[in-house]
Amino acid sequence: MSSDFTPTALRNSLAVMWAAVLLAVFAVPSRAGQELPPDMRELILNSIDLVYKEKFKSAEDEARLVVKKYPDHPAGYFFCAAALESWMSFYESDKREEEFYEYCDQAIDKAEKLLAREPDNDWATFFLGGADGFKGTYESRYEKWITSFRHGWKGVSTLLTLHKKNSDIKDVYYGLGMYDYWRSAMTKVLWWMPGIENKSQAGIQELEIARKEGVYTSLSAAANLVIVYNTEGRFKDALTIAEEMLARYPASLKFSWGKAAALYGLGRFDEDESVYRYILERVEAEPLDNHYNAVLCHFWLARIYLKIKRYTQSIAECNRMGYYNLDEGIRKRLDKFYTEAGKIKEQAKASNVKNPEAEMVP
Repeated sequence: MSSDFTPTALRNSLAVMWAAVLLAVFAVPSRAGQELPPDMRELILNSIDLVYKEKFKSAEDEARLVVKKYPDHPAGYFFCAAALESWMSFYESDKREEEFYEYCDQAIDKAEKLLAREPDNDWATFFLGGADGFKGTYESRYEKWITSFRHGWKGVSTLLTLHKKNSDIKDVYYGLGMYDYWRSAMTKVLWWMPGIENKSQAGIQELEIARKEGVYTSLSAAANLVIVYNTEGRFKDALTIAEEMLARYPASLKFSWGKAAALYGLGRFDEDESVYRYILERVEAEPLDNHYNAVLCHFWLARIYLKIKRYTQSIAECNRMGYYNLDEGIRKRLDKFYTEAGKIKEQAKASNVKNPEAEMVP
């Protein structure tokens, strides 16, 4: 596995995993009498589409309509939570955390009550597990690994139950692949937990099945495989998928981040610089900007310039990381990048001294 694996990579991938699980719901075959009403299905599909278009408020509005029309069903609450989690992941923000947890708890409550009336209801079982999965995603963002693992395991256990009942559905391989791969990857973080078998390669194979044969999870599997392949050092594979998805969603920041990571791994630094400049321009133009993503862009630009021996620019990008006023929580989450930037800056300064033509930046 690539030495570039970090808890941040895991957290981003978990976010993809559970935000994308909304697509997997339609892979669960319904027995007689369990089909979702057509109007609910249409609203949910609209919400999913808007999430991938990064129109999170509109996605939430569609999910709220499900809650309004079907207040006793877990689906609307589940997709409201999904829209909020996707929004918080996109903006690296916790401003709607309380609402998010409320929606998750309401989805769980409605699902449990529905299962009390209909013990074999696959939809209720799925939403119950999915709500726990969303909680695990959110807590992984703040590296609360114990509770994240606990919630994630509960969610995956539910998917495994459904898989045993419907093992011929290819979309199920998405959830299984996600769990098998990232559980193995988590051993780098949860090193003290015994008995975690390395099933990362099995997870990759399962994700590829979902990407190639899944009906509703193909896009989600592709998004996560970009992260997985970058983590594994398989940068050509990551770039191929990222560019394929950007051809369909050219404005997608999710796939732009993946493409940038792949280009860096391949040493295509001039192209990589352009992608990070594009991302930086986008994130700084967003109405909500806590500067987390902007700092990351400057960090990677500093690494790129160090690699191509443009030392003055590398130092300048490190300096720009310090220009932002960050709240305490954001600053804490970025500490490791600031520490690494300090090392990059010192290395660039030392290299600049050796180069008589280089202009030093104070």
